[in-house]
Amino acid sequence: MSWVLLSLRKSELQQLHSQYVAEDLSISRQERQDARRYQYEQTCVQNDQQEELSDLRRNYTEAKQLHYDAMSNLRKQISQTEGANSSTFTDAAGKTLDDYQRAIADLKEDYEYKVNNTKTYWEDELAMIETEANDVETEHEQDKVRVETQMEAVSQELQAVSQAISQEIQNCTIKLS
Repeated sequence: MSWVLLSLRKSELQQLHSQYVAEDLSISRQERQDARRYQYEQTCVQNDQQEELSDLRRNYTEAKQLHYDAMSNLRKQISQTEGANSSTFTDAAGKTLDDYQRAIADLKEDYEYKVNNTKTYWEDELAMIETEANDVETEHEQDKVRVETQMEAVSQELQAVSQAISQEIQNCTIKLS
């Protein structure tokens, strides 16, 4: 009769083992899904960074070109005016060549400052995504270890119960001599 109870326990253990296998599979699926999501978020951040840097570069190039064009026009005016001093000759806006050179240097400095700030901001965003991904990955790993440990314990108990059933059946067998 005790082998019947052991058989019921074996069924419970098999069901419990199946639940742990399903939970382990679910954790693995969630892990892959989270990895894809974090990869997507990183790609979006990198694209946003490139877009912002591209805008900064375009604005800088356009502003710099305006100054170069103005300098070119001023040089033409200087070359067309006899006895004009290039360091003191001004255009209609009242600017000299030196003023335009300083303006271009200021533009470059401002551009580099904005680029550095932009890169720092987006690198921080990427670091936050990576930190979150690592935390979630660690959590998944801990869950997997817990489930695998429980699965191993159930497997060992299942093996012990199977051996006990076999032993009980042998003990209950009528022996004819």
